[in-house]
Amino acid sequence: MDYEVHHRQFAAPFLVVGNRENNLHFINESLQNHIYGVTNALDELVTDALFLSSLSLDPVGERHLRYGVMRRLRMIATAFRRFQSIIPPDRTAPLTLSQSDDVCRYLNSIYIDLLGLLDNYAWTLAFQFGSPATRAADRMQIGLFKSVLLKDPVLKKLMEQLHQFSTWAKEVKERRNPAAHRMPLFVPSAGLTPADVAEQQRLSELASAALRLEQFDHYRELKEAENRLGTLIPKFLHDPDGPINDIYPTLPSDIGNAVKVGRHVQTFIRENLPTYS
Repeated sequence: MDYEVHHRQFAAPFLVVGNRENNLHFINESLQNHIYGVTNALDELVTDALFLSSLSLDPVGERHLRYGVMRRLRMIATAFRRFQSIIPPDRTAPLTLSQSDDVCRYLNSIYIDLLGLLDNYAWTLAFQFGSPATRAADRMQIGLFKSVLLKDPVLKKLMEQLHQFSTWAKEVKERRNPAAHRMPLFVPSAGLTPADVAEQQRLSELASAALRLEQFDHYRELKEAENRLGTLIPKFLHDPDGPINDIYPTLPSDIGNAVKVGRHVQTFIRENLPTYS
């Protein structure tokens, strides 16, 4: 699930200095294989969570696993599949208005659910394995990277293992929090060169004239030509002033890190249930 692995295998050996077209092809290959790896790992985690939910869990812990963890994993998986079907790594065509709306909805859903998933794991652990003090803690203090679970003697070792993801979790919050509270994440539909802008203005004026003359078929042709102008910019952002993120490998890497966290947590649950001790 680490992009660097795919880059070393599918891109690095074939890159040629000064040959942009060649290099872009192999970089896109490495990005696509990274997507496959993350998607497969995510599917495996969903299946494992389903299995865990059928075991002898505390009723409250089971509720958070079944209706929190599993729901979010499935929503992330669905949104990621639909997002990448519209914007694969090698896409250059501009987005239609409908596609732009769809990818923005999927992108915001993924980032909101990623942090929600981490909280669902924390609550599952707190009620499945937590001490009375942990269960009685302020609900706002229950989190995988907060002190309450770290102080719990049963969960301490797991929390120390998860500490390696704390910096990543802060980065995800920077991408997610504006989406939830201020400006939603956005993928620009296209980037236009000065020549594209001039052509867009020309086509728009012709379309307006065709509409006035009730030449509706010609009007539609001109608008379709206008919509084809430009090149997709594979970036996402909240505000035009930044920060700006590359779609790939950022998005699958964030999902991949959440999957790694899930593997740690779900392995801990499996190994520490009474029936497996």
